[in-house]
Amino acid sequence: MTKAVLWTAKDAEKATGGKATGNWQASGVSIDSRKAAKGDLFIALKGPHFDGHKFAQAALDNGCAAAMVSDTKTLGNGAPALVVDDTLDAMVRLGLAGRERSDAKIIAITGSVGKTGTKEALKYVLNEQAQTHASPASFNNHWGVPMSLATLPVTAEYGVFEIGMNHPGEISPLVKMVRPKVALITTVVGAHTEFFKDEAEIAQAKAEIFDGLDADGTVILNRDNLHYFALARRAKELGIKNIKCFGTDAMADYRLFEANIVPNGSAVRARIGGRDIEYFIGCPGEHWVLNSLAVLACVDAIGGDVLRAAQDLADFTPPAGRGETHILPVPNGADGTYTLIDDAYNANPTSMMAGLSVLAQSKPEGSGRKIAVLGDMRELGDDAQKLHADLHQPLVALGIERVYTVGPLMANLAETLPGELHAGHFDAAEDAIDPIKADLQADDVVLVKGSLGIYVSKIVSALKSPDGASGAASKAKP
Repeated sequence: MTKAVLWTAKDAEKATGGKATGNWQASGVSIDSRKAAKGDLFIALKGPHFDGHKFAQAALDNGCAAAMVSDTKTLGNGAPALVVDDTLDAMVRLGLAGRERSDAKIIAITGSVGKTGTKEALKYVLNEQAQTHASPASFNNHWGVPMSLATLPVTAEYGVFEIGMNHPGEISPLVKMVRPKVALITTVVGAHTEFFKDEAEIAQAKAEIFDGLDADGTVILNRDNLHYFALARRAKELGIKNIKCFGTDAMADYRLFEANIVPNGSAVRARIGGRDIEYFIGCPGEHWVLNSLAVLACVDAIGGDVLRAAQDLADFTPPAGRGETHILPVPNGADGTYTLIDDAYNANPTSMMAGLSVLAQSKPEGSGRKIAVLGDMRELGDDAQKLHADLHQPLVALGIERVYTVGPLMANLAETLPGELHAGHFDAAEDAIDPIKADLQADDVVLVKGSLGIYVSKIVSALKSPDGASGAASKAKP
């Protein structure tokens, strides 16, 4: 199927103030020449340690429709291009133009944890009702948001945008670009504490998402969160009257009554928009249950079909790196299979506890064990060593049977773990791969969790690879 035209040379020229060469048409936008698709407009971003201009001609050779550049020296004669003064600034202008021409109903999401998973679930259920565009992956920063806007199709009826931060003042300019109709804060907890005095400051920074919301827009907050009242007060100060909340609290507009967590998902009974309903979400864990309430709250606020969305959550499963489950053959020629829970994308104390809870609730068959492979939690400031060491208490209480630790901060946990519980400590993820593969047995359940910068995702990749799985391909669990 031919993809629709997203930008013509003339439209992109007008949006950015640049100069187009050639009469090209682009069906997408990309900043990574390795992932660029045929027909994309390749944007050659430039930074202190990289220069996309080096790859612009290769992107064209691989089928990109044109390249946005500030310097044409790396391009061949007559190459289709959009020449601008600064490629990042031009991408921002392209994103602003993309938002300006769109009539889509927009939802913006931020929060200390749960942003990407909630965004993906919301995209899934809304896309079952009408064309929905969403930020790819975790494109939630100063380049990810404008790029997501630049790829917003004119025909989309809904848009879901993730907005992140690790310093004060980062959300406000991004949400003013997005201009959402609904703003969701999943929760506020101790993430990025290296850059904030306390959680109250984090809440203030998250509240910047209200800055791009019209007075007639809707704010959706976690009623169970300690910062609910401060966030609601800030929204009211900005003249926002439509403030809705979700959670277990009796005052929640979208209230959880009970949830039954099973290995392949969670059965939920809740009150949604004044109606008591039951539904199933194909993601195990209490955190997914609460985030499903936030998803349905957003669908309700944006005018979608809430009951249909609740029904469609049964077919939604965790994205890669955020709880995705795989059934894999035991490595090294042993018989049987084991379960791998890929939660390797990121970690802070709250999300770590959520991941460990999912592992604890698993029910290995036979002699299978509950094994945690834990990498450093980054950006925790002065309390980092203590926060890692303190994990030994929930690990023991939750009945986890073996723990591998990876990284200098997790060394603090390694020192506090009982000998029979601690399976080994490694400075780098690569060093842990072979010992973990050698240890795995049939029916084990293995959680891999850590911050992006400690690269425990390499352990996941190795376990999923044919070599790590005795030559058999991994299979995502339905």
